[in-house]
Amino acid sequence: MIKKVSSTVLLFFLLFSTGAFADDLQARAKSIREIVWAWDKPEFENYELPAGYENESAIILARHQHIEATSKNRFRINALLFGDINRELYYTNIDRQLVKINDLSALTEFSELSFREEAKLSGYLRSNKLRTIVGARVIKPDGSVTEVAIDEEAVNVTEGKKDKKVEKKVAIPGLQVGDILDYFVCDEMELETYNVPPEIFAFFGQYPILKYSIHCEFGNKLTVEYRSVNGAPEMKLSTDADNNYVLDAEAENLMKIFPLDETRWISPYRSLPMIRMYVLNNASKLIFKSPNARKAGVYENLPYDEYQNDSKTFLAAQEKQMFWMKDTDKKVKKTISEYIEKHPSMTDDEQAILVYDALRFHWPGNYANYPGLKFVVRLQQLFKEHDIPHKFLFVTSRFGPGKEEVVTDDDIITGLLANDHQLFFFRNGYRYAGEIPAVYQGEAVSTMEVVKYAANKKYGMEGNAGHYEIPESKSDDNILNASIEVSFSGDNPLRLDIKRNLRSTGSMKEDYWPLVMYEDWDKEMREKLGIGQTLMEELQEDKSTRKYIDEYLSALEERKKNQKETVELELTGYYGQKPDEITDYSFSATGTTVDSPALDYTVTYTMEGLVKNAGENLILEIGRLIGQQWEPDERDEKRNMDAYLPTAIRLNYHIGIEIPEGYAVEGLEALSSEYSNDYGGFHLDYKLEGNKLFVSASKIYEKPYISLDKWNEIVLIAKKTNDFQAKTIILKKI
Repeated sequence: MIKKVSSTVLLFFLLFSTGAFADDLQARAKSIREIVWAWDKPEFENYELPAGYENESAIILARHQHIEATSKNRFRINALLFGDINRELYYTNIDRQLVKINDLSALTEFSELSFREEAKLSGYLRSNKLRTIVGARVIKPDGSVTEVAIDEEAVNVTEGKKDKKVEKKVAIPGLQVGDILDYFVCDEMELETYNVPPEIFAFFGQYPILKYSIHCEFGNKLTVEYRSVNGAPEMKLSTDADNNYVLDAEAENLMKIFPLDETRWISPYRSLPMIRMYVLNNASKLIFKSPNARKAGVYENLPYDEYQNDSKTFLAAQEKQMFWMKDTDKKVKKTISEYIEKHPSMTDDEQAILVYDALRFHWPGNYANYPGLKFVVRLQQLFKEHDIPHKFLFVTSRFGPGKEEVVTDDDIITGLLANDHQLFFFRNGYRYAGEIPAVYQGEAVSTMEVVKYAANKKYGMEGNAGHYEIPESKSDDNILNASIEVSFSGDNPLRLDIKRNLRSTGSMKEDYWPLVMYEDWDKEMREKLGIGQTLMEELQEDKSTRKYIDEYLSALEERKKNQKETVELELTGYYGQKPDEITDYSFSATGTTVDSPALDYTVTYTMEGLVKNAGENLILEIGRLIGQQWEPDERDEKRNMDAYLPTAIRLNYHIGIEIPEGYAVEGLEALSSEYSNDYGGFHLDYKLEGNKLFVSASKIYEKPYISLDKWNEIVLIAKKTNDFQAKTIILKKI
């Protein structure tokens, strides 16, 4: 089913059904369909499939996007605002595609259209409206064309007890393999307090695209900023008779990729051809914007400094709003002062860690009112109060656009550099203070040592600018050490009793964060900060929270239940099957403090399915004890883009197997293996001591970035690992 509600639209609207435009919706839909079907675009009249595409599931013979955005002044009398002139924005985006259906998989994919017909987000005397119009035609091999009666055929999709309408759905009647589907989706918006949703023109697709064209018309009072990257075509700029800006681009035979959510280790913004565009209504006084915001015009490839200056102005705006922080500040300062009193000889590094830990521990959980930018500004102020040398830093994510390819300040993340080597970001997961998130490692950073804030000035703050290179971690910094103790159940030799301890560092911790409960983190942080009160004692002491204790305890029990289910899911994912029974699990550390940087987790359980009878002997699938590993498939063999791993990593497995009495081990000679290349390796060894077999396996990826021409080196490491996964040993009855 084709889901045709734009994700960018959903970001801008709290969608709910509304009667907006109800009177003229069908008339408008009829008009739009007549216009689209009459487009003078020859590629939509060519139904012939070129040679070489017969084995493709579907082929986009043609795709065209037509976008218009204009604005006009509108005067309204408002008793509160005493007359208000704002610039209202009208926006239309029509996306039409001509699709050849070649097999049943594509037929299923394109057999339905779902869309959000109308939506409205209202404020005080303000409103932003959206409606979506769709059209579809089926073209048979003989050239006959049948238009789908969308208005009659579409049905409402509801959810919840009150059957609230969430979208519409329409089946495409008569569509068969060999047919062509000609369909479009038209989003129309009337915007008062929002800009146009950001647009990404993707010059790639899950199916081959023979021709893709784009035509944009923008009012000359708008600000248009865009960038073409990774081989996407450049846009051609002109003006029309009304002095609107006109931008056009087209390309043929676009890059085919597998679905992004099914492709391993990609950074789309750095690998795939696309045009990113922002259409901004900067003339409106109702839209919050940076004092550095550009005036009306078309701006291609603006320099990084423009967007960094936007970030600076938003930082300065947060600095003026710290009156919200009184209650939190009181707790933070009390924690810091009491800790320093007990530890008077702290270094600058230790003080920076203390201040960060105290602030992140007490920071309110309501991120809507207490966002990350506010956190960074408050941390900077605390560093200044404690004379800790520091600078703001501005960095991009390696899974987002690079520094020279940003198109909005949202592409830039703000943090702090303390003592010229400690990096601090808004609290994220269960990292310890100063731990560098994988997404920022290896990135070039701009810094600023703030002299003063200037919230009303163009650049937001004044200070000395600089540069910093965030180091990349090594494989030994991102380790999973798994110690696995295995014994055979006395009453059933086909069942294994297993105790698995996982000690992980760096990026390897992130896989196990879903297992951690907030209470585990809270307890560890209180111990680190020297806070004597437990969480429960704190709730009891505060009148505002005391009445919610029963509710909290009930929620805690529910979280414990969910945690056990998550532990079971982790084991199921590890082996590819459910454990028979989980007997115990615990965390000795969550990896959230500098003193204890590793996540340490132990679980004991029983498993069947790893041992099979062979007469009176037993066969142990020993390779499965390291869990399921990535198995390269045809898609991996045909990969056509560079690979971005989170970090370099090392997986170490230390397995101890207690051989049951009355059995001897055979087949050990096949357990030794050694393979390495410039990008990592797989190593396997064993030793037998009495009735205990010890197996050690290590899988290493040494580099976080692998160019396409070196991709096969990674595939070979994976294949060597999978060779071990298929290994078995025989326990022979003696």
